[in-house]
Amino acid sequence: MVAIFLLSFILFVSIVQANSTPQLRISLPPVMGSLPIALANGWGLFTKHGVDVKVIGLSDNQARSLALMAGNIDGMVCDLTTAVLLYTSGTDIVITSTAYKPIQTGSLALLTQSYFKINSIDDLLSKTAPGSSLKSIAITSMSNIEYDIDKLMEYLHYHINPDKDYSYWHDLLQVATFLSLGSVYAAVLPEPYITYISNYPSLMKGSHLVHLSDFEGIDLLPSVVVFRRDFVSSHPELVKRFYAAYREAVERINNSSREELISLGINEALSLFFPGLTDEAVPEGIMDTFVIPHFQIPGTVSQENFKNVIDWVNAKRYTWKHPTYKEMTTDQFVK
Repeated sequence: MVAIFLLSFILFVSIVQANSTPQLRISLPPVMGSLPIALANGWGLFTKHGVDVKVIGLSDNQARSLALMAGNIDGMVCDLTTAVLLYTSGTDIVITSTAYKPIQTGSLALLTQSYFKINSIDDLLSKTAPGSSLKSIAITSMSNIEYDIDKLMEYLHYHINPDKDYSYWHDLLQVATFLSLGSVYAAVLPEPYITYISNYPSLMKGSHLVHLSDFEGIDLLPSVVVFRRDFVSSHPELVKRFYAAYREAVERINNSSREELISLGINEALSLFFPGLTDEAVPEGIMDTFVIPHFQIPGTVSQENFKNVIDWVNAKRYTWKHPTYKEMTTDQFVK
């Protein structure tokens, strides 16, 4: 009888402990660096590795940052610039790894519609106007994209007046939509939006996207994975399991054929990049032209990239603080 009672008690405790295992809540922006995590979730890899992950899609950078600050999510994929600005604004986060480092030319582009008759960056800057969202380069604010376009213009020896040449947005999907509708002169967009808009039927017959620059020669910044520091401190084993599933997803992506990935991952990809878009609504032939990149295994952010971002956010006066690489990053989960 005592043995039965003890066995029942142990089973009860085990069930309570299993049910009390915290959920890892992570938010994914609609960027390439989020794809392995979205697919890991869709393929059941987190469950396989014993971690309860809730994936929350938010296309608005500001909303995602506020959710992390408020503790409504535990971690997210974000720009390196966003991570630095979150930390300097008082949110105690830690960069646990890189998410995606664009390495091939064409993964980011400065684009315009052909009917604007803008054929060069010179043409574009001669037509931008102060205070006009239409007559501007649409970019996501305080982001890797803003950093990258600044570095491109500096590399090409253009003087930029942000009040005249840029319009600032928080939502990448919104930027893509406004460019496709011709509601802005130009925009800086990453894949898969470049391919999507290029294949989407134009509002004006015979028009097409013009690539003003593919950022050749620019060291593009990586996206990163960040967690609230208190979550990492309280649940290191949970984060470790998360990364085991994450790495498995990267390896599966890199070792799968295009056909397999499209078949197995189309729904997760569509819900990530184009919420609400069904398979039937995808422009015909888009998957034939879309390049599935090689994903790097999550690793540490380079100290050079980190320093460059610190210098940039201070030069832009987005912050006056100078956090160190050591206090903002950890290699605990990528060793």
